[in-house]
Amino acid sequence: MNIWTKEKWAALVGLALMTVATCCGAAEPQEKKTSIPWYFIAIHNEPFNHEQNRLFTEESYRILTKMIAKADEYDIKLTLMFAPQWADYLLADKERAAALERWKKSGHEIAAHHHSVGHGNWDGYSALPRSEAEAERKRAGGHDFQACFGDETYYGTLTDLTAKLRRLNPAVKSGCMNDEGRKNALPDAIIYDTCSGFANYGEPGRFEPDMEPSKGRNDYLSVGMYNGIERKWLTHYFMREAQAAENVFSSMRSGVYGIVNHSSPHELQDFLAYLDFLHRVDPQGEKSRTVSEIIEQKLLPEKRLTDAQVNTLPPPPPPRPAGPPRECPSIGPQEKR
Repeated sequence: MNIWTKEKWAALVGLALMTVATCCGAAEPQEKKTSIPWYFIAIHNEPFNHEQNRLFTEESYRILTKMIAKADEYDIKLTLMFAPQWADYLLADKERAAALERWKKSGHEIAAHHHSVGHGNWDGYSALPRSEAEAERKRAGGHDFQACFGDETYYGTLTDLTAKLRRLNPAVKSGCMNDEGRKNALPDAIIYDTCSGFANYGEPGRFEPDMEPSKGRNDYLSVGMYNGIERKWLTHYFMREAQAAENVFSSMRSGVYGIVNHSSPHELQDFLAYLDFLHRVDPQGEKSRTVSEIIEQKLLPEKRLTDAQVNTLPPPPPPRPAGPPRECPSIGPQEKR
C-alpha cells in the first residue's frame, strides 16, 4: 500500500470517527427526561397533652431537626405542621427560635396541626364548649395513654389555637386540622388543608383512608365552602413504607403526590429513604413545593364539592381487634442516637 493510500485511509477513518462522535453528542441533549409529578411532604409535629409533654416534644424535636437537615441537603421543601403546644416549646429557647427562622428562610412552610376532641391524642382545643369537650373525652375514655401519663388539659377554642400558631407564623393558613370526620375542626384561618378525608382522583367527594398509598395522588384540588369560607384541600398518604410511596409516585406523569410523616423515631428511616428516592429522580428539587405553593401557583385544576359533600361524615372505622393493653411508651437516653 503506497503512502497516498495510507493517508487517504487515515483521513477516511478520522472522518468516520468524527461523524460517530457528532451523532452521539447530538443524541444526548435530545434525550427527554421522564416527567414526574410535583410533590409535597408534610411533617406532623404532634401534641402531647399530658404531664410528660416536654419529654416527648424534646424527642420529636430531635427527630424533626434530622428530617429538615436532610431535606435542606436535597433542596426539598417541607410543610411543617405544628400542634399548638409547639409554639411554647420552640419560642421558649433562643436556639430553637433561631432554628424556626432558618426553616422559614430555607423555604419551608410553617403550618398548623390539630387533634380534635374525637382523636385518641387530643391537643386540648375544640370547637365545642369546654363542658361538651370534656364530656366527650370522658365518653371516649381519654387519651391513648391516660393511665401512663395522667389527665389531659382543656386549653381553649379554635380561636385560641389559631392565636398560638400565629406566634410561629402570623400568616398561617394551611394545615392538617383533623377535619376528616367533622369540618367544625377547621378554624377560620385555615383555608388550605390536607385532611378532608376525600380522595383527589376519580369522582370528587369520595372517601379514602390515609393509609392507602394512592391517597397521596392529587389529580385535582377539591374546593368547597365551610362556615362561609372557601377552603381548598390537597390529599396525602400517611407514609408507612417508603417503597409504597415510590411506587405510586413513579406511576404518575403529572399532578401532585403528597405524603405525611410524623417527627417520630419510628418513621425516620422510611422518611430518609423516601427523600433519597426523590433526590435521585429530582436532583435539584425542582418539583418540590409546599402546600400553599401548590395551591397558589395553580399547579392543579380545581373540582368543586357541594355543601352536602363537604359535610358528609366518613364511614366509621372498623373496630380495633381485641388484644393486650398497650404498653406505655418510654423515651430516654437509651433511645437517643
